[in-house]
Amino acid sequence: MTLLRQLMIVIILIFMILFSANFVLTVYESRVYLDQQLRAHAQDTATSLGVSMATALAESDNANLDALAGAVFDRGFYQNITLIDLDSEILVRKSNSMNINDVPSWFVKLVNLPSAAASTEITSGWSQLGTLRVTANPAHAYRDLWRITTGYLYLFCFIVIFSYGFIGLVLRVVLRPLLAVEQQANDICERRFNLNETIPKTRELRRVVETMNRMTLKIREMFDSQVKLTENLRDEARIDHLTGLSNRREFNALTTALLETETGGPGPSALMLMQVKDFADINTSLGRDAGDELLIQVATRLQAAVQNRQGAILARYNGADFAIFLPSISLEKARVTLQSCFTAVASLNTFTLRAPVDAIHIGMIFDSQPQQLASLLTEADAALRNAQSGGHSNAYFLVHGENQNHLTDIIKQASDWKHILERAIEDKQVIFHIQQVFTLPDRQPLAEVIYVRISLEDKVIQAGIFMPMAERFNLLASLDQLIITRAFKEITAYSATLIIKLSTRSIQDDDFIQWLSGHIRDHRVLASKVIFELPEYAVHLAYDTIKRLVDSAGLLGYRFSIDHFGLGATAFSYLQSLNVHFIKVDRSFVTNIATNTDNQFFIQSMVQIAHTRDMQLIAEGVETEADLATLEGLGVDAAMGYLLGRPGPRT
Repeated sequence: MTLLRQLMIVIILIFMILFSANFVLTVYESRVYLDQQLRAHAQDTATSLGVSMATALAESDNANLDALAGAVFDRGFYQNITLIDLDSEILVRKSNSMNINDVPSWFVKLVNLPSAAASTEITSGWSQLGTLRVTANPAHAYRDLWRITTGYLYLFCFIVIFSYGFIGLVLRVVLRPLLAVEQQANDICERRFNLNETIPKTRELRRVVETMNRMTLKIREMFDSQVKLTENLRDEARIDHLTGLSNRREFNALTTALLETETGGPGPSALMLMQVKDFADINTSLGRDAGDELLIQVATRLQAAVQNRQGAILARYNGADFAIFLPSISLEKARVTLQSCFTAVASLNTFTLRAPVDAIHIGMIFDSQPQQLASLLTEADAALRNAQSGGHSNAYFLVHGENQNHLTDIIKQASDWKHILERAIEDKQVIFHIQQVFTLPDRQPLAEVIYVRISLEDKVIQAGIFMPMAERFNLLASLDQLIITRAFKEITAYSATLIIKLSTRSIQDDDFIQWLSGHIRDHRVLASKVIFELPEYAVHLAYDTIKRLVDSAGLLGYRFSIDHFGLGATAFSYLQSLNVHFIKVDRSFVTNIATNTDNQFFIQSMVQIAHTRDMQLIAEGVETEADLATLEGLGVDAAMGYLLGRPGPRT
């Protein structure tokens, strides 16, 4: 029961007690007053009637005596009038029964007015002639008391109802700050640290609100400190602080995670290595500050050259060496990117004004179906050595297995991809591959992730190959609609909840968002078995849209997950306002976690924050039993990867 209702009940009870006491006293006083009035009235009537009867009684005029008694009795205020002579003979007797039809019998018994009777002696001179007795009729008194009682009861009911509403309104206004404090406490539980700006005037409530505000500020500072510490430690371990780029360790982890993803890899990709020749001589001749400034300029030029390449991974690999991995890129765009990077860096004043011109070398390897980072690095290094062999600043481009790769024909058909994808969407020719997500530590099925493939010339084509083409020809929204529609139709055939991946381009399409909301409303019963998933970088591109989807999830029944969590520069900050249900840690933090203490600390920090936000943390890319045991020890909720089975077709 709420405090408001308790206070209202207590106040009403006190009011009822006071009113009841006043009611009892009023009825009692009214009873005493009416009794006295009846007695006085009976006595006055007996006295005046006795005087009127004296002459008639002396003359023994019985007719006149009866007329006098009847004139008084017929008024109805008397129950009995009796005239008795000296011989105790009744000369006149008028009586009437006490008829009280409009007053409940229980009330008559409860009040029980005493009999109001009076008598007087009739005399003539000094001689006594007889005795007259008059008994008042209490029916009118009972009616008056009943009217007073019912009037009080009606007034009492009205006042109780009015007081309940009025007191409730007043208390609701007075106690409104407590509702704000309750909401503030709930916000703290959900890691939203909002201050209560409305300070009540009531001293006790003001103290409560001010105390809550101080506590909120302290907890916000603690949370921000934890987030900042975690992100700083992550940056120290993975970011090159001079250039702001990823370091070698981060580059290897991110690239390996992309190459080994369950979606079948990033598709055609390119790896570029760039080296500033004789950088030690530059440090010696120009000074270390100038050398550091040169590295910053190189990093800035490279970032500008690849800023339009979605998913590009850029790193300061070692000393004056830089590496760029370009996933899901065509052969032509890889060549253009190589030329852009070379031109951007070679045009720096440090290189154009110095001799000799043999200062910048870039090697790039293009692979239509890359498998391992080690082989890419080997071939990219070979391309870099070829570039260095020319004796001047140069860039060299290699294509891996161009004549032997079985996907070469598919890559060359890029101009036909639009028709291929349109036909696949129209004919609904998509293949679902499923991978299960298991809870930890009991390893029970939690959900099933849908990975999409299409069939082309008797080959199963992975999403890493055709998704970039679908994005290029603006077909991602249509493809996502097909995937969602089919998943909802087949959802009853799955034993667990389905995780449906959404593309970033679709989320930025207003028509798609409108269609998605309508489709979920039309299938609200099935929506409870669906988890929609987006990559973390989509949060920064379409935050407002994603927040609306997440906020409406509670009303429509579905849930939301963030994929590749931890790759963003502010991996934790947006969780304060975005109440997603699951966060899936990027596989770069999970692979070989049993031997990586930095990643263990990062995962443990994510576990703590996720649990305080009532989110489940999913680890993606578990490879060994040791890694799985480490994740269980860190308190991770669920895991997926090699141990739990690679994606397979849905049968």
